[in-house]
Amino acid sequence: MKVAIKYCGGCNPKYDRLEIARRLQHDFPEVDLVRAGDEEADIVAVVCGCPVACASHEKLNGKLAKMVMTRAEDYTVLCLMLSAPK
Repeated sequence: MKVAIKYCGGCNPKYDRLEIARRLQHDFPEVDLVRAGDEEADIVAVVCGCPVACASHEKLNGKLAKMVMTRAEDYTVLCLMLSAPK
């Protein structure tokens, strides 16, 4: 499974956006993390630091899904996506 990560600019972060990648690496060591746009991925995670969600992602699509995260609690949903049967 390959997950592409796109970060917002970080102008008003309400949580540690980089912690999302660290947690993914720890919780799902079998997942390959790549930078969004560099290569095709199964899931694209757009990690925005606040509810404004201003990161552009219109041209980014995962083979299975794309998720826009605006709060730390969205990590739970991402985990469910990664755990779901394919």
